[in-house]
Order: sequence, then structure tokens, then C-alpha cells
Amino acid sequence: MKICRISRPPVDPMFNKFSDGRDHLLRRMKLMGHEVQDFIIKPFRLPSPYLAYASGILFSPIRFRKIKPDLILADDIEPAVASLLLRWVFNIPFVFNFVDDYSLIASYSEGTLKNIRIYGLKCLEKIIPKLADMVIAVNLEINRFCSNIGVPELKLSIVPNGVDTALFRPDTKSGEMEADFGLHGYQVILFVGKLNRYYKLETILEAVPLVLECCPNTKFLFVGDGDNVNRLKDLSYQLKIEQSVIFAGFRPPEEIPRIINLSDICVFPLPASSALAIFEYMACARPVVLPTGGTEKMGISEEMLPENCVLRVEHSPEGFAQGIKFLLRNEDIAKEMGRKARELTVRSYDWNILVWRYEKALRQVLERE
Repeated sequence: MKICRISRPPVDPMFNKFSDGRDHLLRRMKLMGHEVQDFIIKPFRLPSPYLAYASGILFSPIRFRKIKPDLILADDIEPAVASLLLRWVFNIPFVFNFVDDYSLIASYSEGTLKNIRIYGLKCLEKIIPKLADMVIAVNLEINRFCSNIGVPELKLSIVPNGVDTALFRPDTKSGEMEADFGLHGYQVILFVGKLNRYYKLETILEAVPLVLECCPNTKFLFVGDGDNVNRLKDLSYQLKIEQSVIFAGFRPPEEIPRIINLSDICVFPLPASSALAIFEYMACARPVVLPTGGTEKMGISEEMLPENCVLRVEHSPEGFAQGIKFLLRNEDIAKEMGRKARELTVRSYDWNILVWRYEKALRQVLERE
């Protein structure tokens, strides 16, 4: 297959540091012999970013005309709009990778036209799946959302995010990292990911004093970068926990398996079964504390993450503190949870397994043409 992925430049260059699940799948598609090409929308230099992107989308067919793919992919809203235009102009099948709650993420952004953008995204989240030739949902909640808005089951497929279980494994040695972070002799609670407002890491920080009351020999390690770093650091001083919290900043991807193996417990502040970090924690046989709740496009479903593989808690500082303290006090339960989590990722969530499901979904589109 000749595949063209439509994308846009990130609004914040910081996001270039982080890969997503489709990156992992498309790299493996290349290794399987498929041709994968990237087409990046080029926004015009205009005062308004909305006009800049709209202009870039409208002129994308001119730049695209020499590309002759079998199908086009997009996994964000603006590229999806451009993809629909290209589909109409060149009659090329379009596959929408529905991987996020886009309107919810936009609600944490800033700007004078924020409310208009959120309304527009909510509309497009319902329009784009109906017009795409195939929707590949990253979780059950998104698949259900698409079904509820009228997308036929024939046009729906689920390919979750996953992990490289050969790279993320519990026997990876951490080397000198324990000393580098000053963690020797401490129990370590870890978060890896973006430190953005959307992730609500304040909930984890506010749980720290509650954990330290009964487990003072505990350190909280935050690995990542984002627009909320300074606010989180300020909050740690306000809570008087700065001696127990380490902000390690962005670390190269090759260091992440070693960092995860430094930890005793891993946390993720959102009820998002599509988060790459969750699968990386689990592949390293670490017990994971996750919140309950969610939205119509995000959640922690029993079908994807069984209860014996993760610990679900109330989405509050008290809930996270209770879950962390429970696992710190019950090492045998924590180890068994980690062991089962590792087994699950090897069995169901390795990228080398998921890529075949992804390829099958793409082939179904071409077979219907």
C-alpha cells in the first residue's frame, strides 16, 4: 500500500518531542514493505492562526497533486478537514485515526476565540467520522461515540495504543539513574508524560502530603515537559512538599524504560486507556494507579484494562493517596498486579501485534473501493 499521512505543524514545538501511537504503527508498516509518506499542511503567515491554517488547508490540493497514494490518513482535526478536501478533489479513500477527545483538550487552551474553537471542534468530531471511509478508534469509548452519531459498524475499527514489550521490560537495569535523581533508599512514585494543564497533575501533587503522612520515605518523580511546569513547581512549594517532589524535565525516549524501572508505583492522572505511558508502565511490570470517570470519548474500560492489572481510584487527591498507600503497604499485591499487567501487554498490546490489526483495517478500505 501507498499511504500518505496528513499532519500539521504543532502549535507548540514542545510537542515535537513526543511520539504518538500512530507513529509506532506506521514505522512498522514501513518495515512490512508499505510505502508511507508524510504531507504537512503549511499554514500561511497571517495574523490569525485560524485563518493561517484555513488558508493552508484550502491550498493543500495544489501541493498534493503530484502525490499518488492509495489512501490518506489523519489523526487530528485540521489534517482531517484537509484530508476530506483531498478526498473530494482526488477521489482517494480517507481513514480517520480518532485518537483524542479533541474538544476537551481545546478547553484547556487559551485565546480570544477559545469558545468558538471548542464549538467548532465538537461539530467536526461528529461530522468527520461520518464522511471518512474508515474510522480507526483508539479506545472503546470513541468507537461507541462514533456508533452513537451514526457511523456504520462496517466503517469502524478499534486499534488501541500499545508498547514495545522488548524495549519496555521489568529486567531493564536503571544503572546510575537512582543516584542521579537522589532516589536511593526511597520508595518512588512516577509519572511520565506531558506536564500540561489538560493532565490535571495538580491532583497528584495534592495527594503527596497525604501519602507522606504515613509513608515519609517516598519521593514523587515527574518526567516530562509542558506549559504547566512552573505552576506545578509553585504548587509544590505552596504545599511544602518540594523536598519530596522531583521535576526531571524531558528525558530522551531511550531512558524511559530505565526510569520506569526505578519506580515502585506509577500513576496517570486521567482516565485515558489510550495513554502510551500506561502501557509502558504495565510492560515494565509496575502497578499503576488510575482514576475512575471519563468522558464520552475517554475512559478506563474493564475490557481494555482489567481490574487485576491496574488499580482504579476516585479522581481526587484523597483517592490517589489512598491507592498509593494501599500498594506501598501491600507489596505482594503490587507485584502480582505488575506481573499480570506485563502478561497483558505481551499478549495483547505489543506494537508488533497491533500493526497487523491496523493493516487489516486499512486493507478493508481498499477492498471496498
